[in-house]
Amino acid sequence: MKVTRFHHVSVNTNGVPVDDVVEFYRTVLGLGDQPRPEIPGVAGHWHTVGDQELHIVGAPSQGAGIDPTGHHYCVAVDDLDQAVTELEARGIEYVRAVQGESTVQIWIVDPAGNTIELQQETRTP
Repeated sequence: MKVTRFHHVSVNTNGVPVDDVVEFYRTVLGLGDQPRPEIPGVAGHWHTVGDQELHIVGAPSQGAGIDPTGHHYCVAVDDLDQAVTELEARGIEYVRAVQGESTVQIWIVDPAGNTIELQQETRTP
């Protein structure tokens, strides 16, 4: 698979109100706001960091294994279907979800237990 760029970093609020965390990133770091689709059962907010994103997640993290609502980073890949085929060929477990109407998300863990999200690259060269 070809990773094209970091897409976003996601941090969990760990039970702190989402608005408090959002205000910190707005006022202390001066981050802008990014539209966020409705994600059932997952409160949150997205910030802009240059042309990338910081996602604030206000849902309990699972704390172990593949943890989509816990701390993770996301990379864009050039062909998500091919990436899934490669993961399956390597016997790498993954979790799949759809965000909004069309964004497919795949989460895996590295050997150290860090969660990594993969999304289809949406930029045009």
